Amino acid sequence: MSTHSPVMLSVVVPTYNGANRIPDVLDRLAQQDVDDDIVWNIWVVDNNSSDDTAEVVQRYQKNWPTDRPLNYVFEPQQGLAYGRQCGIDNSDGDLVAFLDDDNWPPGDWVNQIVAFSQQYPRAGAFGGRIVGVFDTELPTDVKPLLGFLAIRDRGNHPHRYPIEQLQFPPGAGLVVRRVAWETCIPPVLVRNTRGADDSEISWRMAKADWEIWYNPYTTIEHFIPKNRLERSYLRALTHAYGLCTCDLLMIETVPWQRPILLFKSFLGSLKRIVMHLKKYRHRATSTVEADCLLAFHMGNLKSPFVYLFKQLRNQSA
Repeated sequence: MSTHSPVMLSVVVPTYNGANRIPDVLDRLAQQDVDDDIVWNIWVVDNNSSDDTAEVVQRYQKNWPTDRPLNYVFEPQQGLAYGRQCGIDNSDGDLVAFLDDDNWPPGDWVNQIVAFSQQYPRAGAFGGRIVGVFDTELPTDVKPLLGFLAIRDRGNHPHRYPIEQLQFPPGAGLVVRRVAWETCIPPVLVRNTRGADDSEISWRMAKADWEIWYNPYTTIEHFIPKNRLERSYLRALTHAYGLCTCDLLMIETVPWQRPILLFKSFLGSLKRIVMHLKKYRHRATSTVEADCLLAFHMGNLKSPFVYLFKQLRNQSA
């Protein structure tokens, strides 16, 4: 048993049409073996589902363990970023841990979260090891792209993320301190698309001098269905990640520096595309890996123009 003072933790699980997925998450949360000095609860955020997600959660609530209250809340604004903000607004934990509805935590997950937060009090956010669980054989040329699917293994030792290199923990399994979120994160993020909202959370906290950590002791499994391994899905995903680059760079950047950063970003992206074409030559799009990496670089190349177009649109609105 821990000798620390009681800690309040809220687990937030946003879900959209997750009636078939949410039971696997709730089963694992019900089986958590948690120290007595940890007070915790779970919030399922129904992100405008049209299936029977609400009924599934209600059935679980009838026989749910009383030491870890299971709550349900409906968020009509669709999008994962809105679901997470809804969870923050409704929950009360000093720590908030996010799980997607396809994330499966082991039995010591809650204990490991609290222990790490106490050891690293300046960690505004931290993420752990994420192991992929696939319902089909993993193609060899997809393995280099697993980072885009929120699969992470950065080793066995805790360390700070190199935020300056635009490396961030995924939103799957991300743990944040409420005080860091409430002082750094606006109600509506700059971007609410794939690849952007996860990064923006850590980027904003780091800009406010909070530390962003990798915690190897909190491992979750992430279920990846077959369709997410298809070339079309991966290409769209990597391209979306690339498009959000300049939106992130511009956060908390003083106005006179923005044109310089936009120009440097464009030149850097152009250089990486040339290097990609030299490396792969006629095979530049022949494999899933090469095709998706090129899509990522092309997204990066377009990113300054996406940012500028958005600024012009906002000014004319």
